[in-house]
Amino acid sequence: MQIVTVPPSGVPADKTSAVTIAGWAALLVIPPAVYLLALASRLSTQSSIFAALLSATVLMWMFSLVDEFVPPLVAIVAALIIGLAPPTVALAGFSSPSMLLLLGVFALSAVISFSGLSYRLILRLLLRLPDRPFWHQAALLISGYLLSPLMPSANARLSLLKPVYKDMVAGLQLPRRGPAITALLASMFGGAVLFGPMMVTSKSSNIAAITVLPSQLQAEFGGFFWLVAAAVAAATITAAHLIVVRARFPTNSQATMSRGDVRQRLADMGPASPSEWVAAGSFVFFLLGIATVPWHHVKPPYLAGCVLLALLVTGTLGKRDFQRRVDWPMIFFLLGIDSLMRVMDHLGLAQALARVMRRWFDFIDGEVGLLLLATLLVTATLRLVLPVSAGMLTSIAILLPIATAQGINPWVVVFGAAVFSDMSFLPHQGTNGILQMRSGGLLDDVDQRGFQQYNLLMNAARVAAVYASIPWWTFLGLLR
Repeated sequence: MQIVTVPPSGVPADKTSAVTIAGWAALLVIPPAVYLLALASRLSTQSSIFAALLSATVLMWMFSLVDEFVPPLVAIVAALIIGLAPPTVALAGFSSPSMLLLLGVFALSAVISFSGLSYRLILRLLLRLPDRPFWHQAALLISGYLLSPLMPSANARLSLLKPVYKDMVAGLQLPRRGPAITALLASMFGGAVLFGPMMVTSKSSNIAAITVLPSQLQAEFGGFFWLVAAAVAAATITAAHLIVVRARFPTNSQATMSRGDVRQRLADMGPASPSEWVAAGSFVFFLLGIATVPWHHVKPPYLAGCVLLALLVTGTLGKRDFQRRVDWPMIFFLLGIDSLMRVMDHLGLAQALARVMRRWFDFIDGEVGLLLLATLLVTATLRLVLPVSAGMLTSIAILLPIATAQGINPWVVVFGAAVFSDMSFLPHQGTNGILQMRSGGLLDDVDQRGFQQYNLLMNAARVAAVYASIPWWTFLGLLR
């Protein structure tokens, strides 16, 4: 996933901007101050140094001084040079099974995209659904949902849906800034983003977050049980999307699109290529594999490894595609975050932070509703300055020890942070998809005020969806 930065009009996007200078100045001042404050809080010297490194990492993210995947690598190399942790700990994220899972999922998503399989399936879906505004919108929403388990990046899903969206806008001749085109864009955005927290493979930070759970919970939530536990939230947020779109963007016209154009596009693609068949077979294998983990006891990372081998051995994913189409920066970002959390555990910093901050969270007192409120507040605050993945994972690092100490299932924190990290209120927050649509000019053609209202209402729906899941989690035995 690449975070796209859109500079304000009239401000040059260069490294000598005032914001960048302020960022480098803060990098010189704040980490030493954090080190002294950590020492004053009776943390060990090693933990204090690492706290300073973490603050430098956050500052580099906050001011976008370097690409998103670079700060964790800087912190890891510094930790190795200083001797804060042995290589077996500092580089553990790069030798864990999660690396196989990331490689397999990202490779499969790349093949599904460049082979044309996903585009073919979306076109076929358009032919099967009734030719009505509701079903035009549903086609984009359903397509995004179907792509979510395969592509752990909302930006990648949007990239696949964008050509179909543009074809639909042109074919239906939708007027600019009208309710119909805005509803269609909201449906594309919802399809790409809303289902992200609902499966472990639907969001890249989900894959990283599950590795910090206890091994028993990793095995439990590594497959379809994550989706089972998120079922009520998924249903709630989907229903909220449909209600908000229908109420906010009423489409009374019966505009139709040319089925002939869709059939022509399918005809131009020709029969399914061998790479499409391999991609489809790999997807089915992976899907069935993670659905039957309780029977064969093969963990999802090893299933993903088999998928990766199949793509490489058959030549479906060649050397050049392996180099260019796999999202290596995101993989290094997630593995770097995993390694940083392992160093934190090695130094006892997470537990020390939990002890220092425990008095701030005494109000929770074992109540899952209050823990979710704390997750919402912490995640929303961090997201004001951090990207989506970094905000989610940092929130988890802070709150996971609190949940464990209070006897609450830690997955609740992971899921809450996954849902709340997709919320956005300000233009700069870099929410998955919104900046990509803005940079691509898609927001210029719609009712931007109406879309912003849709986004704010969906923020509220995310909170409601999480709280609506509490009785379901109790029924499943996740909560006491």
